[in-house]
Amino acid sequence: MQMTYQTERLTLTILHPNEADKVLAFYENNKEHFEPWEPERDPNFYTLPYQRLSLSIEYNLMLQSKLLRYWVFHKEKPGTIIGSVNFYNMIKGSYYTCQLGYKFDQYHTGNGYAVESILAAMEILFSDHKIHRIEANIMPANLRSIHLIEKLGFGYEGLSKSSIHINNKWEDHARYAYINTAFED
Repeated sequence: MQMTYQTERLTLTILHPNEADKVLAFYENNKEHFEPWEPERDPNFYTLPYQRLSLSIEYNLMLQSKLLRYWVFHKEKPGTIIGSVNFYNMIKGSYYTCQLGYKFDQYHTGNGYAVESILAAMEILFSDHKIHRIEANIMPANLRSIHLIEKLGFGYEGLSKSSIHINNKWEDHARYAYINTAFED
């Protein structure tokens, strides 16, 4: 498992639970920015113990090849998280598929950091996990995210009605997919 990956401007890294303070600061600084698009948070989500435990669970899932999450840092400010890219619900066997999740700091959008880091993480995913298909589910009102996913080469597959519970309401999600055409049997 590759712990750190460098791009032209960014560092993608898997964090240890003792770095939970960085994750907590990232979420606290972007609470209003993220929450309209995400499921309701656990009451303890915005606490250091919760984030420490979350990083520990994520690491164990990565060891089992069920998850891959990279926290994104700008090389010029290496101590502050500017985003996160993760692949979850990783299924091998006959599927070799997963879901894509990402989030970026409200003050670091529109600079191409999401494209740069997601493309780098996809390279790792394909080489290390041999994933064939990546799915992304996006609320239709989240136009910035739809633009991003289309820019990455994901194709629209349809609308999943009432599919994810967001802010106490079942929301429709547009389903996009990226097919790794380099994947061989």
